[in-house]
Amino acid sequence: MTAARSNETNTSRREVWRDLLRDHFVSLDVDVERDRGTFGGAVSSGFLGHLRVSGVRSVDQDVVRTQELLRRDGGRYFQVCLVRRGEARATQDGHEATLRPGDFVIYETERPFHWALRSDAASPYWDLAVFTWPRDTIRLSESESASLTCRTLDGGSGITGVLSRMLTDVLVAKPTVSEAGALRIADEIGDLVTTVATEAHGIGEGTDRHASLLRQIDAYIEEHLGDPDLSPEGVAQAHYVSTRQLQRMFARRGQTVSQVIRRRRLERCRRDLLTRRGGDATLTEICVRWGFTDLAVFSRAFREAYGTSPTAYRTRARA
Repeated sequence: MTAARSNETNTSRREVWRDLLRDHFVSLDVDVERDRGTFGGAVSSGFLGHLRVSGVRSVDQDVVRTQELLRRDGGRYFQVCLVRRGEARATQDGHEATLRPGDFVIYETERPFHWALRSDAASPYWDLAVFTWPRDTIRLSESESASLTCRTLDGGSGITGVLSRMLTDVLVAKPTVSEAGALRIADEIGDLVTTVATEAHGIGEGTDRHASLLRQIDAYIEEHLGDPDLSPEGVAQAHYVSTRQLQRMFARRGQTVSQVIRRRRLERCRRDLLTRRGGDATLTEICVRWGFTDLAVFSRAFREAYGTSPTAYRTRARA
């Protein structure tokens, strides 16, 4: 069984705080206001499958992820930060969001970002809920993600308000579920976050003349993932465009067609390892089902994407 939250780690030492944040997240530069006398900070983290659920609180400070730090640790995570107390200003990809209690944003650790975190009059501490997924478990291209990062998602109304309350409940309630259930819940929360954010900001609904064609191509790829002969050339031919034109369309998303095909195949395989559909199927049967023709190639690609072998992943889900 797995719970969403573990015990809290506290520190009153500024020099320890940066290390504590790095241990729970990624390498960050922290600038605490120098005129503040007493320092305090606390982090708690637990897991729902591959989703890390964290509570963070501290005093007024700026937190920065620089290009140098990106090169240092290369962490590839997709994160959601929800303000529970205080106020925050978040900046990434040319967007700036101002957040008050209940509001939340999406951001990524593989690109620079900046947070300005401030307490309110009622308390010397701000308080955040942070949700962290391995980047490869989130079905957004880099360009799609960059269009959504650091755009305020209102925690007080509409569907974003519903999601805000749900995320808060996940942190506070500390749910205990089976390992397989936790893995599925982690996927479903990630899908829900990206769907709600996309709907809230109307991303992809613009006047781009390629948008409709890209949706058709995405659907075609999903329908044909099990075909080992699925290729950029075949996708282009099926939609009456040249392979070069197809690659240019995907380049605007920051991906190649082959990368999309492989990533989606891996994701289907990963989900089969968790679900009843996978059942007692062998790894070979699962990888062939989704278009891989070589088990060794599949296993290497799976480990690169998810940090563990497919065998270990399935064992963990069935523990």
